[in-house]
Amino acid sequence: PGDKSILEERPRPKKEPVVLGWMWISMVLNGAVLSAVIIAVYIVALVIYCDGRVFQSDIDQLEGFQPKLMNARTVAFISLVWSENIRSYTSRSFDKPVWFNLLGNVHMQKAIIMAQ
Repeated sequence: PGDKSILEERPRPKKEPVVLGWMWISMVLNGAVLSAVIIAVYIVALVIYCDGRVFQSDIDQLEGFQPKLMNARTVAFISLVWSENIRSYTSRSFDKPVWFNLLGNVHMQKAIIMAQ
């Protein structure tokens, strides 16, 4: 189901791009922040699971390092999935707040639940 007020908006001019400059900036910043957070989560997970070691050459020297490294990678991956699910709510609209019709799209709710 689409937004009921969409037909009240004026159509964009033919020469106007679909993605405006400020939208590109928003998307790039969103990606940069998400990348930085996931990398930080991975580093923290490495510190926790790999006995304070972060660099691959140091981790390779640990006894039984493969399960420890796998745990850190799993933490980073789960964090990425959860953050993408949250981002799917925040990026639904450029001009409406995130709480506007938050649970209105039933199919989106099903997809997010299945992603978990």
